[in-house]
Amino acid sequence: MEKSDFYLNKIYLFLALFLPISLLIGNAVSKSTQLLIIIIFLITCYLNKNFSWIKNRYFFLLGIIWISLLINLLFAKNMNLSFLRNITFIENIFFIFALCFILKKKKFFNLIFFVYLIIVTVVAFDIFFEFLTKKNILGFQSYDPNRISSFLGKELKIGSFMLGFSFISICYYFEKYLNKSIYYKFFGFFLLIFFFISILLTGERANSFRAIIFLFLFILLSKKKIINHKKILLMIIIILTIFIYFFSEKIKYRFNVILIPISQIGLTETFKETQHGAHFYAAIKMFKNNPLFGVGNKNFREECAKKEYENNNYKRTAERCATHPHQIYYEFLSEHGLVGTVIIFSIILIVLLKGFKIYFENKNSIHLASILFILTQFFPLIPSGSFFTSWGAAIFWFNFSILIFYNNKFKGKI
Repeated sequence: MEKSDFYLNKIYLFLALFLPISLLIGNAVSKSTQLLIIIIFLITCYLNKNFSWIKNRYFFLLGIIWISLLINLLFAKNMNLSFLRNITFIENIFFIFALCFILKKKKFFNLIFFVYLIIVTVVAFDIFFEFLTKKNILGFQSYDPNRISSFLGKELKIGSFMLGFSFISICYYFEKYLNKSIYYKFFGFFLLIFFFISILLTGERANSFRAIIFLFLFILLSKKKIINHKKILLMIIIILTIFIYFFSEKIKYRFNVILIPISQIGLTETFKETQHGAHFYAAIKMFKNNPLFGVGNKNFREECAKKEYENNNYKRTAERCATHPHQIYYEFLSEHGLVGTVIIFSIILIVLLKGFKIYFENKNSIHLASILFILTQFFPLIPSGSFFTSWGAAIFWFNFSILIFYNNKFKGKI
C-alpha cells in the first residue's frame, strides 16, 4: 500500500467512526464530517483510478432522483429557495458510495460497528439518566419537561438518532457474537430491549411508534438462529410498552395528548385540531394547485403564508406555516408534485424490494435492520422531519448505504 493510501485510509476510518458523534455535536459538524468523507473518497478514487462505482445500478437509480430535483428547480415558485438543496443532493449519492467503499474493508467494518454500538449504548444510558434526574450526564436539560434531549441539548430529536443507529448496531452484535455462548445471546437481547425502552423514554411519539413497528417486524422476519421464541419476545415487548405507558406520567401525558381526543371525537376531528392537520391542509391544497411538479423543494415555508391556504375548519390554521409540512408524503406532494413523488418513491421502493429479496436469500440481520429503518420512515400518518434536511438526511442515507452495501455484496458487486 502506498503511503498516501495509508494515511487517507486512516483519515477515512476516523471520519466514519466520528460520524454519529458529529451528529450529536450539531448540524455544522455533521455536515462537515460528511463532506470530508466524500472528499477523501473522491481523492482515493482519483489516486487509484477507480471510478467503477459510477457504473453501479444504484448510482444510476439515485442519479434519476437528482435529475428529477434539477427538473423540479424549473417549476419552483422561488428557485432561490430550492437551488442549493436540489443541486447538492448529489452529495448524498457520493456519501452512500463513500460509506460502501469503506465498509468493504472487513477490519474497518468491524471496528466501525463496534464503536457505534458503544456510542449508542452510552446515549441510551444517558437517556435513562436524564429521564430519572432531569439532566443528562453533561448537565444538559431539555426545555420540555416531558421530553428527553440527551446530548443534543435544545434539540428534541435524540430518538431519531437512536432509531437510526441502535438497531443496526445491535444487529452487528447478533451477527458477530451470538454463537459465542448463551451469555452473549442474553446480553444481546438485554441491549435490544434497553435501546427500545430508551427510545420510548424520549417522549418522541413518532419515533416511539416507528421503534414499535421496527421491533415487531424485526422479530417476525429475523432468522430463527437469532430469535427462537418469537411469541415470547413479542409478549415481552408488549408488556414493557404497556408498563412504561402506565407507570410514567411523562410518557402517559405525551401519548394521551393524542389518544384521549381520538377516543372522544375520533381520528379525523382530532387531526383537524392539531398543527399537523393545518400543515396537511396547506400541503394538499398546494398539491391540488400544482399537481405535476409542486411548488418546488423548500418552498412550503414561503407558500404556506398565502391566504388561500387558510381554512378555519382546522383549529390551528394560523400556525400552518413551518419549514416543512412535518410528514414525508405531504412534503413530497406539495413540493415535488406527482412527477417528483412517483420518481423518488418508485426508486426507493425498487431498492427496498430488492433488499427484501436478497435478505430472504441470505438472512443477514444488519441488512434487515437497514431495510426496516428505511421502511419505517415511510409509514403513512406518522409525522416526520424534512426528507432533505442535513441532520436527518445523514441518518437516512447512512442506513440506505448499508442497504445498498448488502444488496451489492450478496450479488457479487462489491
